[in-house]
Amino acid sequence: MKNTPKTKDLLIESAGELFADSGFEAVSTRMIADKAGVKLSAIHYHFGTKENLYSEACITSLQRSETISFAVILNENPGLMATPAGQAEIIRTQVFRSFHHFHRAGRPEWETKIILREIVNPTTAMERLVEESFKPDVESSMNFYQQINPGATDEEAAAWSDLLYGPLIFYKVAHQAIQMTRPNLPLDDAFFQTTATKLARAMILEAGLPLPADLQE
Repeated sequence: MKNTPKTKDLLIESAGELFADSGFEAVSTRMIADKAGVKLSAIHYHFGTKENLYSEACITSLQRSETISFAVILNENPGLMATPAGQAEIIRTQVFRSFHHFHRAGRPEWETKIILREIVNPTTAMERLVEESFKPDVESSMNFYQQINPGATDEEAAAWSDLLYGPLIFYKVAHQAIQMTRPNLPLDDAFFQTTATKLARAMILEAGLPLPADLQE
């Protein structure tokens, strides 16, 4: 069998959609092969096991995402760290970029759903996700907070970091319930712009930094 990226990518895409909708246990390799329109042996050839394919689908969903972290923003704009106003701008940039990316239109739905499933019901793929993505991002956020607040404990830095990650996950996991509760208030770009503004303001103030002029009430 020819080892072509096309077949491998097709399997990842098909598996990702099925796993995202039904979960790891409910999806068989036969279902994945049928959806991809390939022979069952292709899964074993490219991935070996269903577990490996699932893990690869999870990692792919993250790799296709824009890397957004305090470390990345600092690397792009190292001079911002020199002043409190610059530090506040780093926070504002991180919050707005995170909301724009995580809730942007056009992103394949399965890429978000499969990660949310893994967060709620971890499998063997979680260890790889933690090491390659979650842990570096959280450490980046905590390190930033402790740089501008040297006396902050790890618990305080973690709580501050969670101010960002909590809402990002909440609006995805509870999307349907929120829409049913507030049917006249869609979770659209305008809503997330307002949410990002409120969150950026709260995180900047909690960090003890001055608010940028456009975030002042």
